[in-house]
Order: sequence, then C-alpha cells, then structure tokens
Amino acid sequence: MTAYVSATFEKTNLPDSGRVRIIARYLDQGPVPPPPSPTYFPTIPSELRVFAIAEYVNDSVGERWVRVATLADISGISSITERKLTTFESALGNFVASGVLPGDVLELIIPEPAQWTSIEYPGTNPFSFVITAVLSPTQLTITPPLPSFRSNINWSIPARTINNNDGVARRDGSPTGPVLVRDSRFDAYFPDAVAAENFVAATKAGLDALANTSTGSELVNENYTGVPI
Repeated sequence: MTAYVSATFEKTNLPDSGRVRIIARYLDQGPVPPPPSPTYFPTIPSELRVFAIAEYVNDSVGERWVRVATLADISGISSITERKLTTFESALGNFVASGVLPGDVLELIIPEPAQWTSIEYPGTNPFSFVITAVLSPTQLTITPPLPSFRSNINWSIPARTINNNDGVARRDGSPTGPVLVRDSRFDAYFPDAVAAENFVAATKAGLDALANTSTGSELVNENYTGVPI
C-alpha cells in the first residue's frame, strides 16, 4: 500500500515580538483513492498523522522542535509516546478546595495573544478551555489542548472566583524533562521569514522520507514456484 502524509503550515508574522510563527499540523481530507492532488490532501495510514517530534526541556527553556517522526518513533520498540498539551498546572491553584468541576471554563491571558490566535484557535485574550477533570489540587485536564507550551500563565476560573499567574501547560502524564514527545501539531517560532521557510522546507523533506519508508515497510519477501498451466 502506498503511504501518504499530508500537513498544513500556518504562517504568521508576530509584530509585537518581531518573530514568525509556523504551525505545522497534520492534514487528512479523506481516503485514497482519489489520489493526492493540489486540492486533496490525504494521510494514509492514519498513524502518520502524529508526525511531530518535540522535546520538552524544562519550564524555563520550554519546548523545541526536533524533527519529523520516523517509523521507529511511531511503532518501533523504542517508539515515542504521543502526548498532547491537555494538562494545566498551578502550584497555587487549590482546585479541589475551590470546588472546581468538569465543565467549568478556564480562561488564560498571554502577553502576545497573536502567538495563540490561529485557524484552530480563532479567539484572543482571554483564551477559553473547558475543564474535563480535576486531577489534583494543582492539576486539571482541559479541552481543546493548549496551542503551545507556556509557563507563568495568567489564569482564572470565573465560576469559582479564583485566579493566579503561575499556570503551566503540561503534556499528558506531566513527564519530567528533558523528554521527547510526539504530537499531531507544533507551534514553532523563528526570528525571521528566512528561518521560518527553511523550517518548512526541512519539514517537507522529513514528511517525504516518512511516506517513503512507510510505503517500503509494506513490502514483504515471498517465495514462488512457476508451474505448468
């Protein structure tokens, strides 16, 4: 079976900080056939959707882009775990004592809201997320996932009249850094458009390599003897 992996690159100038943001995320518009075209972007098999490899270093450094995944990263013995930014942490949150419940809304404010405003997150400050579970006095799970890693986030839960400025975006399971994680999207930031476009070109090359090796992995050795008909 021929493998295909599609992605979209959302490119944005951030005038406040003078940087360029590229959001690289999977794109899957349906099955094959029909084959890919300039207007049709499938991903086959579906496991290839989670192609972004990032490294969470620590809360000070944050996260950095590493590369496009390989087949070994996705399904090998030493595969890299998919972890989305669906956990929110506040050391001063006291979510249990405050009576926070699933369905409450978590509101976040960041200094440069254009960093998070995008096709998937069309709003601006405050960005709103629905709480899905209270894990502990200091941790919540939310939906949708946070757009990118941040620490020292200004947060509030209006329904419980609580707020602080020590919020941290965490990956599923809150792994300790440095650690590699896999996701279907990643927000990358660059000092200028040249560096941003170089990132896009390198990522496209990585996607080509992933599709090629995935297609090749379907080739199976076989034995055959021709017989008279």
